[in-house]
Amino acid sequence: MSLPTLYTPRLVLRMPTKADLDHIFQLGNSPEVMRYISFGRTQTYSEARADLRRRIRQSQNTFGYWVTEERATKAFVGWMSLKPLDETDDTEIGYRFLEKHWNKGYATEAGHRLLQYAFDEQGLDRIVAVSLEDNVASTKVMQKIGLTYDHTGRYYDTECVFYAIDRQAWNALTDAD
Repeated sequence: MSLPTLYTPRLVLRMPTKADLDHIFQLGNSPEVMRYISFGRTQTYSEARADLRRRIRQSQNTFGYWVTEERATKAFVGWMSLKPLDETDDTEIGYRFLEKHWNKGYATEAGHRLLQYAFDEQGLDRIVAVSLEDNVASTKVMQKIGLTYDHTGRYYDTECVFYAIDRQAWNALTDAD
């Protein structure tokens, strides 16, 4: 079983393939994209290849990574993820987009679709997200898709803000639409 392809009005979220390597490298090689992920340390081409292999392997079930593309142009935007949060029982939503696609609402649009998939199609009870507190853009996306601040804790070997949304809150949010 592999990830389903998901659609939004402007985006396609699909399984990663080996053909995505140059795009994954471009994403991981941007100091600005990696600023809050690895404190600006960028990926080498070899690291990007290993990263893509891992993402493909992890996407062989109902959770993993989706390459995100513009529907109209097929342009690579970045990726979305739905995966276990390390050392917890929680499922984490994540995202990483090329700078040229920031401030277009893509992360919010794709995030809503991934939450719909998680709650309505996979029957999950709760989704979480973590970010460095200084990553204001990322926390704004978390808030826009309905997650609320829960606590600050240590994740990925660093202090992070932790946001969450449960099925009841998701249903209230989507029923209001």
